[in-house]
Amino acid sequence: MNTKKYFKEIFEKNEKQDPVIDAIRAISVLSIIAFHVTVGIIQIYNHEKATEYILNMPTLLQPLWHGEKGVDAFFLLSALVIGIPFFKNIENYNVASAFAFIKKKILRIYPLFLVALILYTIGQWSYFGKYFLSNLVFLNNIIPGERTIIPVGWFLTVEVQYFILTPMLFLILQKLKFRGIALAGVFFSSVAACAAVLLNNSALYNRPITDLFLAQDRGEFSTQMGQFFYESNIARYGPYVAGFLLAYVRVFYSEKLSELFKNKLLNALAFLLSALLIITPMTLPMYNPSSWFYQPFSATQNFWALILSRQMFALGILLLILSCWYGGGIFKYLTHFFSWKFWRPISKLSFPIYLFHFPFIAVAAVLVFGTTNINEIISISFFQGALIFLLAFALTFLFSIPLYIYVERPFIERGRKKSAQTLV
Repeated sequence: MNTKKYFKEIFEKNEKQDPVIDAIRAISVLSIIAFHVTVGIIQIYNHEKATEYILNMPTLLQPLWHGEKGVDAFFLLSALVIGIPFFKNIENYNVASAFAFIKKKILRIYPLFLVALILYTIGQWSYFGKYFLSNLVFLNNIIPGERTIIPVGWFLTVEVQYFILTPMLFLILQKLKFRGIALAGVFFSSVAACAAVLLNNSALYNRPITDLFLAQDRGEFSTQMGQFFYESNIARYGPYVAGFLLAYVRVFYSEKLSELFKNKLLNALAFLLSALLIITPMTLPMYNPSSWFYQPFSATQNFWALILSRQMFALGILLLILSCWYGGGIFKYLTHFFSWKFWRPISKLSFPIYLFHFPFIAVAAVLVFGTTNINEIISISFFQGALIFLLAFALTFLFSIPLYIYVERPFIERGRKKSAQTLV
């Protein structure tokens, strides 16, 4: 095992890696940690104090509630990285390639996932032991009554299920003439899929999303929201398909896009539209019970906000990446920002950071508050919340380095060797 080589890979710039993708992946995992820190603080408080904390949160910090959309960016980036080599070799794709693809992705994900699953299960075996098998085979979101053991493990469950279906999508696309139109149609069908899920579970949109933290039955409501909408493979495929759509455009329309983006007006419009599509769902005050969004509460408005925010965000990220690839003006500055060396190691360690940041949030909270007794915590400042975030990230980052070197990276190498003949 080349330990020194793997360690250097974490920090060294790789010309083969796209800095825009690296930066968005890094920002996404940081936003997810920030979101979980914010939610964790709310869990410490009783109803009255939790309400006060939410109401007093500064406007600039409101996007923290939407940090979970970093998962949608993960789905998009995952499909993008898979889709580019596929479309470059689409005519040669076959069933053997499909099986090689699945094998490669399992070798990429499973070893580190297994380490995390065992550690989390051992930590609470008396409770989680009975769910171990369904989590082990990525069926915990399908079998009734099962629960996710790893706090963020639902994402991997859904992603693996998408990976298994992806070769079928590739084989279908290979036979189609208008592939881009087909992908766009599948993407927009995700709006209808989300609508169908909500209409079949009307309780999810007939009450404010703030009930996840403030309602007396918040545990039951959270479970329902997670099962039917948040952790559902039916309600999540929009951003994943958006990644394939972006890959398709990248491979087949690169020259045309380079010409189009020479137009300064188009650059300005692309910037405004991408900013609108990203900022709107990230700043929607759905988590503030005193905001205009709930004055008065409208089930119809809530319904459409839940459905469209995910698709809007995915389209915004798609347009942002596309514009950074081909655009000029403001996008040149954004690309320079995305090229900072700071993002590279976070992106490289994003998988172990994502899997293991939860326990380190708890450790960071204990260090900041100086106690494990939540009853002794009278108040929590936003400065303390920021300190918990920084400590949790730093500790998780350090913990992730050996996991990458000794678990994740060796199996990535093995997967590449085993799938040397595959097109993807």
